[in-house]
Amino acid sequence: MIIWIIAALTVLTFLSIFLIGNKVVRYTLGGVFALLTTIAIVLLSANMNSHVGMEKTSTTTTKQVYAVTPTQSPIKAVAVKKIGSNNYVLIYKNSESDAKASPHFAPDTSNTVETAKTTSNYEKINIENAQIKTVTTNWTYKSDLWKNLFHHKNEDNTVSIKYTLQVPENWQVMEK
Repeated sequence: MIIWIIAALTVLTFLSIFLIGNKVVRYTLGGVFALLTTIAIVLLSANMNSHVGMEKTSTTTTKQVYAVTPTQSPIKAVAVKKIGSNNYVLIYKNSESDAKASPHFAPDTSNTVETAKTTSNYEKINIENAQIKTVTTNWTYKSDLWKNLFHHKNEDNTVSIKYTLQVPENWQVMEK
């Protein structure tokens, strides 16, 4: 919407400077519309550069996951493979009835932007069942006014997605 406001203010500036005969009214309206156009352009630039009108919000979800070892096995384990400096491919079962464990969070080479926003790690903590903790951080608009001004169609405001495999302390973590 801000683009349409800038366009309308530009047209009003042009019309007031070139079509109004009275000098006082011409310069007054031309100056006011030019100033409003400049303010709108500065607001758009500030939103694109510094996320003016937005704030970071995080949401956390957890989902239980299962060991790669058979259900009847007394030893519970998951597998991890380090890729990059602080990123892991995590291998576990999504449900207890899965026959085989599958890898999760491997880099998607066809979508490098999303891959760059995603990190995955693991930690051993004092919990009963293994789980994936997902923390998603997004830019969200502070109010409906800011959203109506700056929202773009199909806009992706995701800052980062952090996956952490939380494993009970008595489980084994097999690193490759």
